Amino acid sequence: MKKLSRILSLTLALAMVLGLAACSGSSESTASSTSSASAAGTKVEDVPYLAEKISAGELPSKEERLPQEPMVVEVDEIGTYGGNINRAYTGASDFRNLLYAGCVWEPLVSLDSEGGAHPNLLESWEYSGEDSTTLTLKLREGIKWSDGVPFTSEDIAYFMDLYMTGEVSIEANGQQTYVQEVEVIDDYTVTLQLSSYYNLVDGATYEPIYGPAHYLKQFDPREDSSKTWADMNNALCNTTISGAIVDLPVLTPWKVTSYTENGLMIAERNPYYFKVDQEGNQLPYIDTVTFQYVADAGSISAMAVNGEIDFQSRSLSFSDYAYYKQNEAAGGYVVKALTSSSLGCCMRLNYAVKDENLRELYRNLDFRIALSEAIDRNSINDAVFFGLAEPWGDYPIESSQYFEDESYAKMYTEYNPEDAKAKLEALGIKDNDGDGFVEYNGQKITMVIDGENGNGTGPLEVVEMVAGYWRDLGIDVIVNIVDRSLLLSSWEENTHSVLAWMLGGACDPVIHNYAWAALSPSNYYWHNSGVPMQLWWETDGAEGVEPPEFVKELNTAMEKSIAAVDEEERLAAGQEACRITAENLYVIPTTTSVELCIVNDDLKNVPEEWVSGNEYLGERVSEPWTFFYGA
Repeated sequence: MKKLSRILSLTLALAMVLGLAACSGSSESTASSTSSASAAGTKVEDVPYLAEKISAGELPSKEERLPQEPMVVEVDEIGTYGGNINRAYTGASDFRNLLYAGCVWEPLVSLDSEGGAHPNLLESWEYSGEDSTTLTLKLREGIKWSDGVPFTSEDIAYFMDLYMTGEVSIEANGQQTYVQEVEVIDDYTVTLQLSSYYNLVDGATYEPIYGPAHYLKQFDPREDSSKTWADMNNALCNTTISGAIVDLPVLTPWKVTSYTENGLMIAERNPYYFKVDQEGNQLPYIDTVTFQYVADAGSISAMAVNGEIDFQSRSLSFSDYAYYKQNEAAGGYVVKALTSSSLGCCMRLNYAVKDENLRELYRNLDFRIALSEAIDRNSINDAVFFGLAEPWGDYPIESSQYFEDESYAKMYTEYNPEDAKAKLEALGIKDNDGDGFVEYNGQKITMVIDGENGNGTGPLEVVEMVAGYWRDLGIDVIVNIVDRSLLLSSWEENTHSVLAWMLGGACDPVIHNYAWAALSPSNYYWHNSGVPMQLWWETDGAEGVEPPEFVKELNTAMEKSIAAVDEEERLAAGQEACRITAENLYVIPTTTSVELCIVNDDLKNVPEEWVSGNEYLGERVSEPWTFFYGA
């Protein structure tokens, strides 16, 4: 029995333990995974793409490459081998493109197209101990890395120990737990001691808690003094793409085998991928995935029309929807409009804004209601989303387990500019000097809406439309679209007034509470409604700015839901938190959101629909390893 000699005090993203989100959702599925012992049928021939290497003795046969009990995926149609999926990527920082395509980070627990979670790399898991804070993970036996080395508990223990050093980069999503200790029981069993209960099935992550120990140790300064932590971070390829990705062993359907910076990137089938269809054919069906570099994501639309995109949602802008639809036949594709796991662009008022006049107004519910009632959401839906979205409040999407009643989803969303103006006047907000702008306490109300020219804010047309509606109230509104790095600086320094940002995690606000409450550490700026508020909560009031009472209630309900071991208690507390956000307009919402996906006409086994978004790891939820080309 091996036990780590040091306590793993690294703060990990809550969902890291799990591997993948289990946001509650519903959509039609074409494939479902099972843990059946073996695939039915007679002996199936090996993958043709690998025949030459097998013949040359460079690869063993399928029987030697696969686990004795491979994971069986029930597909609608048994596929044929061959073909390539063309995609586009925007450079070294577009790492999630590989994740969404199935080329890095195979999750421990996998999400299907219907929003359900299933064992993936795991065979099972079990809680024990007081407050269920001991989590035992049983790995699926016989899985191998893409270089043929067995995947074992050591890969979890070593990787977690790396993170414990604090020297390796990690992309955290702001919702955190503390893994206190890791104990390796045997090659396929590992126990995690947690500081508090952690719900495995509801977990979400963008990265796993394992890595190829046999490969990474050669870059470990603790093993080789000639190496540096920079060498290790480069080898890990955790957040950016580099040439090192070619050498990194993976457990995914495809593995990057060729990479040119700002050029073509090629991923080939992983000969050791552990999944088969119900007839015993090793997956994936498709041999390669190629990524063409584009300097500007806007050029992807032209590539699609030219037939150069086979399957992609990543980096597509909904503003191109009409263009995509008009050119489907020419490009040989269909463009899918998918329900997003996030809400559309929301206005996040900074409750800790330095301007005391604005802070007083922001904390007044009637002022927030007036801002909300001034927004014509139907016009936004028609103008930006072609009527495919829906006016929505600060509340989860309907497929979420935390959705209770549509009345909360529609709260304060009706367009009523007259009532909005009346509410402002009742608060003493009037144009007293005749300059066309309203004042409060003798000061003109000026609100600067910060956003980014990227995916975080959502369609910029929405920001401009909201600004126009608020100007109609007499408020001086300035739209400030800047680079994301500048946004981070303003959030950190608390110099922003309003943040325009999509509301992520609408499928499960409890797991994604960093976007739905003010629980995140003060050094976590994303989705914030006032970093000093987070600092106040983090330090029990010793530092920062005290939040409004309703935010305290929201945080308390969220914490209760997160810590609940009993599922009914967890659900009830989470629903309470969501009622608080809706009733108090924690953020000023606009509509639900829609994401696009380009799908080659000849691709088979593609689901008719699914809930799309970062929380579902983008396109990965549709199980592209089951796709194949057919007439």
